[in-house]
Amino acid sequence: MARDPVKAAQAKIVIQRSGDRCAYPDCGIELSIDARAADDEHKAVGKVAHICAASEGGPRYDASMTTTERGSADNLIYLCGPHHDVIDTQLHAHTVEFLRNLKAKHERTVARAMSHAMGKVGFDDLELVCQFLGMGDERTDDAIVIPIDIKDKIELNSLGPVTEERIRIGLAKSDEVEDFIAAISNIRPNFGNRLAARFKREYYGGFADGLSGDELFEYICAVALENAGPVETDTLRAATLATVAYLFQLCELFEHESPAA
Repeated sequence: MARDPVKAAQAKIVIQRSGDRCAYPDCGIELSIDARAADDEHKAVGKVAHICAASEGGPRYDASMTTTERGSADNLIYLCGPHHDVIDTQLHAHTVEFLRNLKAKHERTVARAMSHAMGKVGFDDLELVCQFLGMGDERTDDAIVIPIDIKDKIELNSLGPVTEERIRIGLAKSDEVEDFIAAISNIRPNFGNRLAARFKREYYGGFADGLSGDELFEYICAVALENAGPVETDTLRAATLATVAYLFQLCELFEHESPAA
């Protein structure tokens, strides 16, 4: 029987949630190796594993799940090679409940560390996040968009309480992001608009891949972080969240009016 595929967008989301570390208890090893030569590439060495198998007969297969559910980030966990293999061979210990609990605990730890690092975000961190995303040749939209209340926009886009909290955490650095964009715009005119245009491109790419709501927000953060340099840190993750939350607040990202408006 064919395996249900994991879309690249879903893999990016689970890696983003894992903080680039193995989720297995008492492991936490970093799952990327930095390039040691200028012409080499940064290498991700982690493995995305299914909690409930992608095909019938696989570990913990659940026939009641849909193809979409099997391939979603909620059914995926990011592990190092050895722990990826062990969960699929020692099945009595590695039950669905066990894996879901360790995944949730690990992701909470990553989110908490990022939140604590928000206060350390500075100009250099924001530059790493924005340097790639603001250097494209995307067409900009000069139309005036009137911001709506954050709560209204969250409800309009069906974002859950976890994403809402992440947005509010990120907005703690909105003044710094605004100052950074203004400073760079003095050197590179129209930087802010091009930055927003690049994020919009990623937004529509994720939307075309079937993402919406919380998953789409996490996907945009994941893409931004992926292009922010080879070394991921809690502070860089915080800078990524601050940038995405800032653009969300300005209605540059996500829907900002109801279909009937």
